[in-house]
Amino acid sequence: PVEIAKAENTIITSTDGKEYLDCFSGISVVNAGHGHPKVVSAAKKQMDEYIHTCTYVYYNPKAGELAKKLAEITPGTLQKSFLGNSGAEAVEGALRLSRHYTGKNEFIGLTNSFHGRTYATLSLTGNSGRKISGGPWMPGVAFAPAPYFYRCPFGSESEEECGEKAAKALKDVIKYHTSDNVAAFIAEGLMGEGGIIVPPDNYFPMVKEILEKEGVLFICDEVQSGFGRTGKMFGIKNVGCRSLISYI
Repeated sequence: PVEIAKAENTIITSTDGKEYLDCFSGISVVNAGHGHPKVVSAAKKQMDEYIHTCTYVYYNPKAGELAKKLAEITPGTLQKSFLGNSGAEAVEGALRLSRHYTGKNEFIGLTNSFHGRTYATLSLTGNSGRKISGGPWMPGVAFAPAPYFYRCPFGSESEEECGEKAAKALKDVIKYHTSDNVAAFIAEGLMGEGGIIVPPDNYFPMVKEILEKEGVLFICDEVQSGFGRTGKMFGIKNVGCRSLISYI
């Protein structure tokens, strides 16, 4: 592996002096590039004031400002924010919230998906390669086929057909692979580690309609597709659908 000495903008320099273009942007978090002057300045200014305070003990004005900004820029009517330390922690929070709100306890994910490396997030990850030697995983989790036209599990001849069949398959998963006690369906707006899969335009609108009829919440995973990485502020905006819970 490359041993990193420093990074600036989009370039990583190794300890042996070689330069590499960072196509990963860190671990999908360095959207503005490495060492952007505005980011460095803002971080230093905050650290000069204070590095950390517990928002449950003290009122932190900066945390309040962030929550307000998130309410302004997120799709739909999302108004509440829970600030965590990582994407996996955000997923865990979304799962707890959906169970508390609905009184139900099962979940449905997608094949080829990735949601994190903790116990619950790996349980919802639809990729056995990420889960080797870690099971048995969390009970009450079922998987629906991903709307992946290039390798469509239904042999569809068009994106629209693949999207429609994948959406209808979700209804069958609810009926045949759960105890009809599903709290939420969780999916990435645009699938990341599964292969940068852009869903057919008709998929999420059809899914949302099915979920509303079945009384199932939609949780959108925007950890990799959020904050402008897809051209729009959030990946779900590309597919014309809104979620009740999003984590970014």
